[in-house]
Amino acid sequence: MLAEWTRQSVTRYVADEEFKQGVLFFTDGSYLQFEHTSRQNRWARASAESTMAEETCRSLRQFRLNAKHLQLFFEDGSDVEFFIANRPG
Repeated sequence: MLAEWTRQSVTRYVADEEFKQGVLFFTDGSYLQFEHTSRQNRWARASAESTMAEETCRSLRQFRLNAKHLQLFFEDGSDVEFFIANRPG
């Protein structure tokens, strides 16, 4: 499933303090940027073509970015969550 492949391919997840922007870093050096600042401004963008980040981005159906987690929902019905490591509080 796409969720398991993504979980195994991601090396790190970071987000800004307001959890409006986040980035997933992949084992091939690519990254996938997320932004969700309003209903009108929600997007995901891969760093380059023909990368793990682009393959993940093309497979996304939806994502949720908030203080709890980054959750990705895929076309195959699977989903995966990422959490900030060592988050204060």
